[in-house]
Amino acid sequence: MNRREFINRTAALFAAGAIAGNEALAVQTANANSGRIGIQLYSVRNDLPKDFLGTLKKISNLGYSSVETYGVNDDKFFNHTMKDFRAILNDMGMSMSGTHASSGILPENTNAPEWDYWKKMSESVVSGGGIWATQSSFPHGRQDPDTSQLKRITEHFNRLGEVCKKGGVKFGYHNHTREFNKVDNEVILDYLIKNTDPELVFFQIDWGHAVRAGADCLHYLRTYPNRIPMWHVSDFNSQTEQYTDIGKGSVPYKTMFSLPNTGGLQQLTVEQETEDDIFGSLKANVDYLKQFEWTKG
Repeated sequence: MNRREFINRTAALFAAGAIAGNEALAVQTANANSGRIGIQLYSVRNDLPKDFLGTLKKISNLGYSSVETYGVNDDKFFNHTMKDFRAILNDMGMSMSGTHASSGILPENTNAPEWDYWKKMSESVVSGGGIWATQSSFPHGRQDPDTSQLKRITEHFNRLGEVCKKGGVKFGYHNHTREFNKVDNEVILDYLIKNTDPELVFFQIDWGHAVRAGADCLHYLRTYPNRIPMWHVSDFNSQTEQYTDIGKGSVPYKTMFSLPNTGGLQQLTVEQETEDDIFGSLKANVDYLKQFEWTKG
């Protein structure tokens, strides 16, 4: 089951919804946990349905300061309104950075419901105290898009950016591996970055996926400064061809964190791609990331 299928199924099962907020609201949210290490809650997707509050408490106790939701629908996340979810996080010393969402965004989907979906999503993000609304996967069918389809997708992204901006949040895009394929001799992700408005569209690069696809992480940070304000911190070992704990794979995090201003990084979010001993891995990730000055805030 891929991420989009999981998100859609979760939304149907739990009437999950996202709430988020604008930047001022995010600043006002009390955050007892020190540091700037967030987590995508998809990492603990197997635990949340069993013990929602207990799972969040474990995450807080590990030192994560923010969470990113998924499976958003009808302004609820696992049957909690986003306003209530925000209060739950606040009591645990955490805040919500934003949410992953997926509305399809195929090139032909340009009708009103598409814009309404993101308008409502923006309202939920504001309610939850977040500022980021991120398209979680590539809008494609079974085949890679051609240049004309890519052009329509970037136009679509720009319009979604306008919708979200009016709603008080920022629209962005999260990659997997397919975005590093080439169309007409240009990498899809590079095309998306070059042809979207930097005032309307940000990118959240998942570095583990990037390395798995054979991409050069430093190329993106150096070539597109300030277009990648969000990092999905995961790791992939190119030798074993397996996802692993952060710092144990092939993503050059030590070099990446040493760059001036760390490439415009504003929000760091861990996504653990393994499932064995998930909380052991999440603790190891925090312990590894604490060495970098940026994460200390």
